[in-house]
Amino acid sequence: MVDFAAMGMYFLDMFLTWVKTLFVVPVQNVDMLWLLVPIWATWVFAEFFQEKNGTSMGNAITNSVVVIWGSIDCTRQTFRLIHSGALHWGWNVYLRFLLILLILIYGLIIVILGLKGNVVIRYIGRVREVTYVFAMFVPVFYNAIPLTLKHVITAIVFLPIFYFVIELIDRYTPNPKAVVEDMERSGGALHEEKSGELGGLDEGFGKENNSLGSESMFEEAGKSGSGKQGKPSQESGFADLEGDDFKL
Repeated sequence: MVDFAAMGMYFLDMFLTWVKTLFVVPVQNVDMLWLLVPIWATWVFAEFFQEKNGTSMGNAITNSVVVIWGSIDCTRQTFRLIHSGALHWGWNVYLRFLLILLILIYGLIIVILGLKGNVVIRYIGRVREVTYVFAMFVPVFYNAIPLTLKHVITAIVFLPIFYFVIELIDRYTPNPKAVVEDMERSGGALHEEKSGELGGLDEGFGKENNSLGSESMFEEAGKSGSGKQGKPSQESGFADLEGDDFKL
């Protein structure tokens, strides 16, 4: 039989580990704040002033720079711990470097797909995802939390909660004035662009109608000049001349 009580306790323990990693450990270790404070600050401003209504491809590529630089700093920190004797070469260190490599590849994938214009980076390169990755694993690289399978599972399991809580905050909080002005400007530019396209189409159709009208006028003139109505007038003119000559 399934022991639901044990499962519940395990889930609760993972949740407490998750909360501790995000909010408690960084305050206990001031060293990691040099990396985490810029990441969290970038997340706050980018989330509510740039990505509140979605992520552009430019924002996603910019976020990848944070991923790449963060992976470099985590590599530096790992080597520092090895040289200081806090870490020793073994499976734990190799797993750290493997994790750093995966994070670096994640950042490079965003850049490569962005250069190719692949829209998938709008979903995998949001600033909240980048922030979450480093918020969960920077304490590990700074040796404040041991790297365990339980920690990795915790990070994966609670990612949807982190993501959708922020999504709800974005949805039900009013847009800042800067965001509203940007939306109005982008909407106005789009309207002008569409109006310009329609105006060009109208102008093109007008020119086409004018040209068609001119051609039809020429065709009517040609028909009237070469039709049967022109012949009697010429013949009658010749008849009048002949009559006048006859009279003379």
